[in-house]
Amino acid sequence: MARLRKTQARLGRMRPPGQLRDLQEALTQLSRTVSTTLGDLERGDATTFSGDLAAARTRLAGLLDQSPDIIVRSVTVGVHWQWPALVVFVDGLVGNEMVDQDTVQRLQDASPQGTPAPAAVWEVVQSQLITVGHVTQTTQWSEIVAKILAGNTAVFLAGCPTVLVMDTVKYPARSVPTATTEPAIKGPQEAFNEVGLTHMDQLRRWIRSPRLHFDAHTVGRVSRTPVVVAYLDGIVNPTLLAHVTDRVERVSRDVVTRANELGEYLPTHRLSIFPLYRLSDRVDWVARELGSGKIAILVENDPFAIVLPMTLVDFYHTSQDYSLPWWDGTLVRLVRLVALVIGLYLMPLYIALTSVDVDLIPTSLLLTIAGSRQGIPFPPVVEVIIMYIIIEILREAANRLPKELAVTLGTVGAVVVGTAIVKAGIVDDVMIVSATLTALGLFTTPAFEMSTPWRWLFWVMILGAYFLGIFGMLMATVGIVGYLASLDSFGVPYLSPFGPLRTSEWLDAWGRGPAPWQRSRPRSIRPVVVQQAAPSSPPDPFRLRPRNHE
Repeated sequence: MARLRKTQARLGRMRPPGQLRDLQEALTQLSRTVSTTLGDLERGDATTFSGDLAAARTRLAGLLDQSPDIIVRSVTVGVHWQWPALVVFVDGLVGNEMVDQDTVQRLQDASPQGTPAPAAVWEVVQSQLITVGHVTQTTQWSEIVAKILAGNTAVFLAGCPTVLVMDTVKYPARSVPTATTEPAIKGPQEAFNEVGLTHMDQLRRWIRSPRLHFDAHTVGRVSRTPVVVAYLDGIVNPTLLAHVTDRVERVSRDVVTRANELGEYLPTHRLSIFPLYRLSDRVDWVARELGSGKIAILVENDPFAIVLPMTLVDFYHTSQDYSLPWWDGTLVRLVRLVALVIGLYLMPLYIALTSVDVDLIPTSLLLTIAGSRQGIPFPPVVEVIIMYIIIEILREAANRLPKELAVTLGTVGAVVVGTAIVKAGIVDDVMIVSATLTALGLFTTPAFEMSTPWRWLFWVMILGAYFLGIFGMLMATVGIVGYLASLDSFGVPYLSPFGPLRTSEWLDAWGRGPAPWQRSRPRSIRPVVVQQAAPSSPPDPFRLRPRNHE
């Protein structure tokens, strides 16, 4: 401490300009902080508030580095008492009316009776003067600073070691938006925003039951990001809940700002190319998954909720499937399955039949393909690479442009580039058709995170078809199915309900049965209560009674 003061005095005599002046200011602040800390250590209150307002102001300046958004205001309690107090909050994270009218004005305009004493002042303030609904008490500096930075307002009273922390949080946030990543023609359109409290309020409106629990956690040693684990008590599997909670609490990272960053810490198979959890911003979808016994993790500042456990089939379900008649929902899901098969196998099949297994093509079809390939300088596999690169460039450019320009780019780019590349003799007409159907098939996946694995495995199919033909495609298929069979999402087999076979769950797999028939929750996630609906008997025939004419 003495060396710091000598260095500071020496720099002061030098009257340094520029960088030396900044260094002097830093040393001054460091000296002040060290002095306060040593004083607190001598008094034994290094971790708790001692009731000294001057020391509290210095501590706050040292911890928060005199940030301009940190407001530390000195006020007096009572017109006659004039008892010193500090009101501390973060400008922009609090509701101004709650701080100005419900706190500062109430403290200053009060006219309490009696002789002021620390205990009496504290009792009057917390029981009579503060009108904010949610008020907590603390003495720990770590908790005080954390709550201030979260948008709460702290009231320090001279001589009172207990600090009053008021919930005055009012984040600047956008209104409840419309779901854009998982759009639906029919059904609810509400999506999450970035405020964690709004997340919980939205789910409460969908599930108005005391069974809906929200367990609060904090992730990130520096960011201190609030995380909420949502579930239905008495329905979710307790072992699954304990496992997920343990994974969340064991996350050791300085800054966590996104749901996907947290999600990558949760699964056992962290290097899996297939997603083991789903990110969704649709409130109705998350509420339905909670009703089936699953868990949702809500991360502050991220509008996407983590839903788990998930199987392969779950990624091909959408909320619109349940807003349509059951036969329409079944048809849409089957179309997605067919599109996946076309997107994964069409171009590899074309390469296999034109490069390796030529004798398997009918003569008429072979002549047609040979005619379309007249003058093409590249083999089919090179054509595939060219078309795939063009499609990926168009897709990435469309994602980065405004919505109005993206639609124009997708339409004009596909037509102009496709026509020009055929006329230039780089690819043939059949390859254009195959590439278009492949791109459409792979992009029909409702969950964006599931489309990426198939785009990677598409190249595994291409390589197998190029070197071994149909046999190579069969080998790649066996390898993919074997890999999927080895995966599990938090203990749930990834291929469920087809591996292991559970025919009772087929009513909500690649098809969708009528709602009265879906009486059980998925047994693969082992909910506490499997039955979710009572057996429904067919309704009696309805007949209109004829009118009696007099």
